[in-house]
Amino acid sequence: MKILATIYKEFLLLVRDPGGMALLFLMPLALVIVMALIQDAPFRDYQEIKLDVLFVNQDKDSLGIKIKESFKATPNINLIERNDTNVVRSLVNTGRFKAAIILPPHASQTLRQNSDELINQVLSNTGLSDKRSGALKIEKIRIRILFDPVIKANYKQVLSGAIEKMVTGVQAEWIIDELQNQLSENKPKIKKVKLDLSGLIEIQQNNESEKNTAGLELNSVQHNVPAWSMFAMFFILFPLAGNYIKEREEGSLLRLRLISGTQLPVVSGKFIFYWGICLVQFVLMMMVGIYIMPLLGLKSLTYGNNVGGIILTAVSVAIAATGFGTLVAVYFKTPQQALSFGSISVVILSAIGGVWVPVYVMPGILQHISNFSPLNWGLESFNDLFLRDAGTQLVLPNLTKLIVFGATTLTISIFINKSRTVS
Repeated sequence: MKILATIYKEFLLLVRDPGGMALLFLMPLALVIVMALIQDAPFRDYQEIKLDVLFVNQDKDSLGIKIKESFKATPNINLIERNDTNVVRSLVNTGRFKAAIILPPHASQTLRQNSDELINQVLSNTGLSDKRSGALKIEKIRIRILFDPVIKANYKQVLSGAIEKMVTGVQAEWIIDELQNQLSENKPKIKKVKLDLSGLIEIQQNNESEKNTAGLELNSVQHNVPAWSMFAMFFILFPLAGNYIKEREEGSLLRLRLISGTQLPVVSGKFIFYWGICLVQFVLMMMVGIYIMPLLGLKSLTYGNNVGGIILTAVSVAIAATGFGTLVAVYFKTPQQALSFGSISVVILSAIGGVWVPVYVMPGILQHISNFSPLNWGLESFNDLFLRDAGTQLVLPNLTKLIVFGATTLTISIFINKSRTVS
């Protein structure tokens, strides 16, 4: 009965506090919407590299033509031709364009000569030709790529890799062509074979999942909805600590202590009530992700097929959040101390736990530290369930950590409360 009475009392305190209701329900919903909208472009920026690239073709030969044709088939790079190198440098230097490719004069001719050198060297070493002997002479083709200093490193890697791949492909075709020329010399009956090397390798990109074939990927909604849901759940410490300390200052807790019996039902009742509030917060945030985000031009939240695992994860996160809030409420003696420590600690735990930005873009040392944040345990579990369509067994280690964390903080809270009762 004491537990039910405590739950009912906490319910009355909450419904009579419009500010507390707004803090628990309206502010998190507004926060997740705002953060999803703000981070939508950066998430797409990480995953969809699209560049307008200037191209100065001083070669005016087959290599330049081949590069242009290859870039036309590349959806992430838009090649824009220019003739004046100085103008191109100025456009990149001022940031109007992020990159430029300058193909030097006679690049095709040099590449052909290098191909001939390679073929002659190979045939000469194998005794199939006596056209040449001596050291191999290769002249480098210096293709310049100009980058805006503010461009991200992954853009540089993508563009440089694309250019290298194209030139290597052209050289391979020319080497095969020259090899046929050498072997068919003085043999007019031999017909040369035109080979297309582009179809030899096909790269298929799939998001690895045993069950999910929908092509899910981490985007602004998939990250922010579960991340900020947990952030809101851990901020349950505000009303919990505020009400607890207010009761202590007003003498309500003293009167409860004078009643015979253990104080465990009082702490347990508070824990159960605010644990339930955390679950209500989670459900509301999920509804926003599923139904409100598409109305704002964002993708709808996809939560996979393991609903049971999601419920279990939400319950575990709620246990950890409420346990932490109870510990803060019991330990500190003034609202200023509790709320200051609580807000700062939750922000730190969320920052290192991957709520603000995904863990994979953090420095290496923070990626290791994030393993100690309960918000990271919850977020990784939600990512496994939402994106990888994982089974419950896969997330059990993280859920165990959350439950142990919540149980430990609750146990410490009970002992602290008991010690102060005795004193």
